[in-house]
Amino acid sequence: MYKHHVYSTSRMNWIKKSKAKTSGCLFCRVARDDPHVEKEIIYKTKDIMVAMNIYPYNTGHLQVVPLRHVEKFEELSESEIASLFVMTQKCVKLLKKVLNPDGFNIGMNIGGDVAGASVMHLHVHVVPRFVRDSGFMEAACETKVLPQTVSQVAEKLKKEVKMLKSE
Repeated sequence: MYKHHVYSTSRMNWIKKSKAKTSGCLFCRVARDDPHVEKEIIYKTKDIMVAMNIYPYNTGHLQVVPLRHVEKFEELSESEIASLFVMTQKCVKLLKKVLNPDGFNIGMNIGGDVAGASVMHLHVHVVPRFVRDSGFMEAACETKVLPQTVSQVAEKLKKEVKMLKSE
C-alpha cells in the first residue's frame, strides 16, 4: 500500500501494552481519564467530550463524542443528538478562529469495519481542510505530513475553549 515508511519509535510503547490495559471501549476509557490511554481532551461536559484525534487525518482533527457508550446513531436520544451537533458546530467555529481552514470534512463512520469505524463508539469527526493540504510527500510518497503536533494544536485550541461552553 505505502511505498515509503516513516518510523516512529515511540509507537512501540503502544504496541507492547498488555491486552488487559488496552481492553474496553477506547472512548469510554478516554472519558474516564484512563492513564493507560493516550489522549488530548479539549473540552468535556456532562454529556459530550471534544478530543483531538491522536492519529489525525489532518491538522486540528477533532472528535465529538457522547460520554454515554452508544454504537448506533438510532440509539441516541433527541437531546444527545442536539448536544452532539451543537458541539460539532461550536468546534467548527473554534477551528475557524484558531486555524483558519479553507473548509471541513464532518462525518461519522456508522456500521463497524464495513463503514471504516475503528472504534465502536459513535463519534463525529471534524476535519479542517486547507488549500495547501497536500504537497510532494502526500502525492509522490503516499505519506501525510502535518505541520504541527497534536499537542501543539491542542494547546492553541484550549486557549479558546470558552467558545465551546454553553451560552
